[in-house]
Amino acid sequence: MNEPATGAVDIAGLLASWLPRQRWFSAGRGGVTLSPAGQIMLVPPVPQPSKVEPATGEFSLPTAVLAPKAAIDRKVGIVVHLISALPAGQSATGSSTATGAATYQVPLTYRSEPVPDLAHALLGELRTPEGPRYVYDAPHDPDFVSAWTELIAGSGEAMSESGTPRSRVRGVRRAGEAPPDPHRAAKVLSGEQSNTSIIVGADGSDSSEPVMIKLFRVLQPGRNPDVVVPGALARAGNERVPRLVGWVEGEWVQPGGQPAWGHLSAAAEFVAGSADGWRVATRAVTNGETFAGLSSQLGAATAAVHAALAAALPTRPSTPATLSSLADHLHQRLNWALEAAPALAEYADAAREVVDQVRVLTEAPDLQIVHGDLHLGQALYSESRGWVLLDFEGEPLRPLAERGDPDLALRDVAGMLRSFDYAARHSVLGLADDDPRSLAASTWAGECREAYLNGYATEAGRDPRQDGALLRALELDKALYEVVYETRHRPGWVEVPLRAVGRLLPR
Repeated sequence: MNEPATGAVDIAGLLASWLPRQRWFSAGRGGVTLSPAGQIMLVPPVPQPSKVEPATGEFSLPTAVLAPKAAIDRKVGIVVHLISALPAGQSATGSSTATGAATYQVPLTYRSEPVPDLAHALLGELRTPEGPRYVYDAPHDPDFVSAWTELIAGSGEAMSESGTPRSRVRGVRRAGEAPPDPHRAAKVLSGEQSNTSIIVGADGSDSSEPVMIKLFRVLQPGRNPDVVVPGALARAGNERVPRLVGWVEGEWVQPGGQPAWGHLSAAAEFVAGSADGWRVATRAVTNGETFAGLSSQLGAATAAVHAALAAALPTRPSTPATLSSLADHLHQRLNWALEAAPALAEYADAAREVVDQVRVLTEAPDLQIVHGDLHLGQALYSESRGWVLLDFEGEPLRPLAERGDPDLALRDVAGMLRSFDYAARHSVLGLADDDPRSLAASTWAGECREAYLNGYATEAGRDPRQDGALLRALELDKALYEVVYETRHRPGWVEVPLRAVGRLLPR
């Protein structure tokens, strides 16, 4: 376990050590150059910022100060740092698209005394003339959660009185929603890679509805789909997604110096008593139980969400031109995968045949807004509610402008089919294909696949298998991406998607 930095003289020193160790940090695991993109004070730190920050003024930006009504321990300072990060040696001057550049949301709490219950969230100790200040990752700190929840509940707003661009943050509670209670117990979900989610009120201590607050760690200008899409579905009365309660939006400075606006956080109902689909599915695999019934229900839920999205948000017809463009994109992705993962070389020609079949298609389903990154971990199941889908952010590292574009609903279907394969086969890594355990895993995955497609077809009125060539190409694209990911991050798992590539190709 990495130990926190100690004895730093400025917050930049702590962040330079802590940020590269976070799962959501993508600006490079080596040296990074940090610069301020904005700074929001929910409660002024102790001591005041001028004494905490470096004498060079590197992190001294105009600040927005919010005085929350919640009873906050005045021995704690709460500051949301918006940080631009670049790999060391690069400069973003005049450009917001420098390679590896990103803007991160880093809420921190500053305390004059250490808090044993927050030891796991400690960045380190900050030296100041008034004595040490202990700096914590704020989502784990109940005082931050209380202030952030109240910001949403009260639709609060704060703005600096000077500076260009002006620092600003605004909480928005969706019309008709009851305000979330800022005084309820909270906990941070574990295992997330691109965001941090906080469950407020999941202890069931009162009758009010628990809420999940998601902090977007990597910020991009524009409207985040995880606010736009659930909001549209909530207005349509769709119950297959958690109901949007509110959000936080704000302003910052892009790495190239341009002002930016976007969403910092989203709050939605938390489905109490639910479990994510990955855990439910892998438990079934471990116990030797069928998952076919739940797979069919999940297929129907996916189709219902797609239908609601098509009714609530823009669609456009597929044309030979869009299919040709899709084929070009898939070829680019294939070439990227072949370069990044040498193990794919033997499949190159057959993979190109699959992609070329897309180019000669004459029709396909309409393009619409989709989930964009659907898998078992993005679905929750409860006995009372059935399946609900969440996290409509799409692929987190894609530009927001692309994530909001209409796409093929089949892309979501392909993602879920790949997820069934992972759930079944991750437990038999290293076993031969003819091993009884491998054969059982293959049978389990096949049953899930057919049940999911049957459930989807019944609800949608159109069977995804009618677009077999397109579905195969999208599954192959997903599997190729997975091979690259596993090659880079989990080499021991690469056989799962690599074998899938072989199964998806013409024999």
